[in-house]
Amino acid sequence: MFVSIVIIAVKLIVNANNPNKRSEGIGGLAWVAIGFMLLSLALIASGIILSVATSGSGQMVGS
Repeated sequence: MFVSIVIIAVKLIVNANNPNKRSEGIGGLAWVAIGFMLLSLALIASGIILSVATSGSGQMVGS
């Protein structure tokens, strides 16, 4: 994620005088934000599933 943001920032700086290229870079930043949100939701969901599966004891339920 960090590398993607750095690459997009460099593209925005290089294309500062070209509005079309700059808008493409901003669109890329939106896709990175969407990817970050999806990754965050996946981590939250896996944390909830692991919490339910282990009932907070650290051992799987039913073992």
